Amino acid sequence: MKKNQNIEALLQKADKLAKTKKHEYVTTEHMLVTMVADKEFRNILIEYGVQVSDLENELLEYIDGKYPQVDKDPKRSHILEKTFNRAYTQVLFSGRDQLNTFDIFLAIMAEDNTMSQYFIMKYNIEREEFVRFIQENYASKLRAKEKEIYYDNLLEEYCTNLNTLCEEGKVDPVIGRDDIVDDIFQTFARRNKSNVLMVGDPGVGKTAIAEGVALKIQAKDSPSYLNDHTVYNLEVGTLLAGTQYRGQFEERCKEVLEALIEKGNCILFIDEAHTIRGAGAGGSGGTDFANILKPYLSKGELKVVASTTWEEYTESFEKDRALMRRFYRITVDEPTPTVAKQILNATMQYYERFHNAAITPDAVEAAVDLSVEYQRDKRLPDKAFDLIDSACARQRRMENANPYITKELVIAELSKSTGIPIDQLDQRPEDTNIIDIEDKIKTRLYGQDHAIGKVLDRVYVSKSGLRAHDRPIGVFVFTGPTGTGKTELAKQLSQELHMKLLRYDMSEYQERHSVARFIGAPPGYVGYEDGNLSGGLLIKDIERNPNSIVLFDEIEKAHPDVSNVLLQLMDEGYITSSNGKQADARNTIVIMTTNLGAEMAEREPIGFNRDAREGDQEEAYKQFFRPEFRNRVDEVIAFGRLDDVTKRKIVIKFVNELKAQLRAKGYVIDVDEPSIDALINAGFDAKMGARPVARAVDKYLRTPIAKSIMVDNTTNECKIKVRSEPDGQGLIIKFIKRSTVDGSTDSVKEVSVKL
Repeated sequence: MKKNQNIEALLQKADKLAKTKKHEYVTTEHMLVTMVADKEFRNILIEYGVQVSDLENELLEYIDGKYPQVDKDPKRSHILEKTFNRAYTQVLFSGRDQLNTFDIFLAIMAEDNTMSQYFIMKYNIEREEFVRFIQENYASKLRAKEKEIYYDNLLEEYCTNLNTLCEEGKVDPVIGRDDIVDDIFQTFARRNKSNVLMVGDPGVGKTAIAEGVALKIQAKDSPSYLNDHTVYNLEVGTLLAGTQYRGQFEERCKEVLEALIEKGNCILFIDEAHTIRGAGAGGSGGTDFANILKPYLSKGELKVVASTTWEEYTESFEKDRALMRRFYRITVDEPTPTVAKQILNATMQYYERFHNAAITPDAVEAAVDLSVEYQRDKRLPDKAFDLIDSACARQRRMENANPYITKELVIAELSKSTGIPIDQLDQRPEDTNIIDIEDKIKTRLYGQDHAIGKVLDRVYVSKSGLRAHDRPIGVFVFTGPTGTGKTELAKQLSQELHMKLLRYDMSEYQERHSVARFIGAPPGYVGYEDGNLSGGLLIKDIERNPNSIVLFDEIEKAHPDVSNVLLQLMDEGYITSSNGKQADARNTIVIMTTNLGAEMAEREPIGFNRDAREGDQEEAYKQFFRPEFRNRVDEVIAFGRLDDVTKRKIVIKFVNELKAQLRAKGYVIDVDEPSIDALINAGFDAKMGARPVARAVDKYLRTPIAKSIMVDNTTNECKIKVRSEPDGQGLIIKFIKRSTVDGSTDSVKEVSVKL
């Protein structure tokens, strides 16, 4: 049974009347009073010949004198409930599905032993004669009224009246989109196919434009042929909800469309319009909403505004040319930063009122400017609104009363969403600690101060805000022999700059087809449509970590086609996957390491010049990489061989790491200088660099000490002394325990290690 809003309103008035008079029950007399007071039904009774004023006065006089007053909310009487049940029954027997005022009146007339029936009889209203009067004079009007009420209820259930929302002040103003709104109005002036399809990226304001159409119509700021129109927003998902059998969805769609046409002067807005294709068809290939809608679009009886994204437009509308030809396509581009600021400034009052906060102008400026620079995958004005809204929400969560939303709070939200440090977003040189970072790295990476300085020079420029924002922070190629600190510098930069290290071992990309691992499988290949496989590893990593150090280790081992896909990354600051997805890499530091020319440089020079062939590395680099690749590199940094002082520092570094581990377990270790020399002689290889030193410390110190600790419990809490053999060909590791009586020391255990 469909609800009749008019009956619901009359019943509520009856409840209110009983409550006002403090009656215990709501009776048929209360209901009859409200019905007689209803203007439409009152005129019908007057036309029938009833002295309505006298009837109303007698009913009120009876109610006032009959019912005692109580101090509680009234309940509906059993007889009133019985009257409504009788009315429902007679409606069902008549083949209708909606109750009206006449049904209630006839049900009251049939209820014996009530004063309502008595007053109706007193004023000479006979059932058969009254029914005949209604059928002769009001049958067609009644059917039309019932139909109108049914359509109103249908639209209320499946659509949202945007005009009503505008009237209630629930729609924000639309700024800077008058040209698109005018194009929509012009399309509505057409005789046939007066339908608009707005296509644009997510977040550019397509839904807001539709609301702008409703705002102008509600404010009578539209062309005269649209001033009396109503804009309805249809949710396709609501149409689908609750449909259980085939045909139910189609019937519901047609009823909604017929209701809009019957009501007249209606504009239907369909958001996410691509959902109409396939909606309701089911797995057996039934008729979908798009095919149901097509005839209505051509007739011109219904004006439709739809919106979709470019991806869905390509997938849905371009494949269904019969559907697309019924629309006039309007492209909705992202607003310029200037227009976006105007939009935000015009709507900030609503955010301030909702969050009970004050939003400063510099917060709006920062939200637009920084989102443009650092959120390339999103669109204005939506991404700027998100930052402001999120900053306000954080203050509400922290229960800060009447907060001021400033630029700093917006930057904090952007930092959390992108992973970029606040000091890099704020770009205030006085807050940076680059000098400290440089010093820290130099205490951990030895002998390559020139390389550290060249890389951090680019970071200086970035931190100061003077770098170009259409490419990465820096693109470097580290050349030189293995083990000289190329990869280690990338790790140290990641640690000190708080940028995630994305490391790719290019020896895994030696085949031509391995490029698909980077940017995704090409169309037609396995994985192209798979959301987990498409896009590629590099695309996904940069999307998740836009502020990172991207390390391509041993780039010379990759197939040339793999290195070619990096050209766009190095030059434009973004990389495109095989399915068109773009990853923003403008806030990354790109580092490529290579051993090109190292083998030739390691050969013994011939003749009187005994210096190493340092020029061979540069020549090998130029021969391997094409000019267009080399031209996109900011700096080629050559890592030189390690001198004697650097070797000693590296050995001490690894020994200190071992000391820290032993200290945590209660041991103290002492290594003398001759032992350091012995480890240098045993670990260093001019061709292999520093890596063998770590293995030497493991082999000659860490492993023997670990065995002694695990096997011999007497070594607990001992001091460990490491001394060199007199001939320098071995190490002696002594475990010494201090006596608790006289303070003397005893050697618990001694281990000899041959180098």
